[in-house]
Amino acid sequence: MKPETIRDRVTLSGGDRELESGYAAALMKNTLALRLIIKAFYAGMVCDKRLLLIGASLFCFLSACTDSAKMSAPLFELKNFVFIHGGEFTMGSPDGEVGRDDAKASYQEDGVKYSETQHQVKLSNFYIGKYAVTVAEFRRFVEATGYQTDAEKEGFSVIFTNGEVKKGEGLNWRDGVSGSWWYPWRRWFRLEENHPVLHVSWNDAVAYCKWLSAKTGKHFRLSTEAEREYACRAGTTTPFNTGKNLTTDQANYDGDYPYNNNQKGVYRQNTVAVNSFAPNAWGLYNMHANVLEWCSDWYGETYYDDCKAKGVVENPAGPETGSKRVLRGGGWNYIAEYCRSAYRDSGTPDFRNSYVGFRLVFVP
Repeated sequence: MKPETIRDRVTLSGGDRELESGYAAALMKNTLALRLIIKAFYAGMVCDKRLLLIGASLFCFLSACTDSAKMSAPLFELKNFVFIHGGEFTMGSPDGEVGRDDAKASYQEDGVKYSETQHQVKLSNFYIGKYAVTVAEFRRFVEATGYQTDAEKEGFSVIFTNGEVKKGEGLNWRDGVSGSWWYPWRRWFRLEENHPVLHVSWNDAVAYCKWLSAKTGKHFRLSTEAEREYACRAGTTTPFNTGKNLTTDQANYDGDYPYNNNQKGVYRQNTVAVNSFAPNAWGLYNMHANVLEWCSDWYGETYYDDCKAKGVVENPAGPETGSKRVLRGGGWNYIAEYCRSAYRDSGTPDFRNSYVGFRLVFVP
């Protein structure tokens, strides 16, 4: 299907998912209902309060219908997963790849150093989700179980705003990238149900996998770091699966900081829907940028070097112990070089913020 461009200048491919879901999308698809509701609300405010009541009733009815349809949808559809043929590949980045030295020298506050030492990896077959898990999908989990995320239990998450990382009091998976005043309205209208869920920790992601596995009788888990890079690359050896450059027509990152001094692009300052942009050669969406994604592995500073010393490593699952779990992919607020196929990040199991989500692996 030929891509089409929408209002926020995001190029969409013909993915299986709707661009948006929730009340707002239902209204968009039913222009007559939308017109009636707007007219009733306006007339109610300036003329007759009975019309305001009619508008509110129409909105609530359409909302209930939308929620009912979403709740009756199957929890698992194989079409939303891609079968990945296993094989051997070179994991990590070569010396001289632009951005590699910056990553190698970068430290988090607690002094974690990131290595991209190349080594040979052999993987078995696996299925991986075409898309990151959405707000709507995570909502079904919470509403079915009453689960409380780490952000809810501790009363805050972390946000990135105006170039600074800040503590976002009261923010959780129901919220978007920011604690701005208008987000309660976005939450009420559920404008971003088909965007990746945010403010979720590794603990939360694992809890979701366990619930979905129990509910469907199938096995779901997070990908290993090796599976994530292999699937992201889709057979490529370049910095990105798009080649030697990544533009903001191909991925959602901070376009003010392009790769290798290429032309600047758009900085959307928000996530986009999970089926935005063209997928990679293996049919996977947003493997670069939009949100960082949790992997199952513990992070180890010397792990890549240990693997290289062993020769070809089969189905590596990371160190046996550690203090941080691996994150991959890059976020909506990342610079381009931190969205490379080989780029690595990490966080403690309870870490969460406005640019971290997750993707599932399905084990038949």
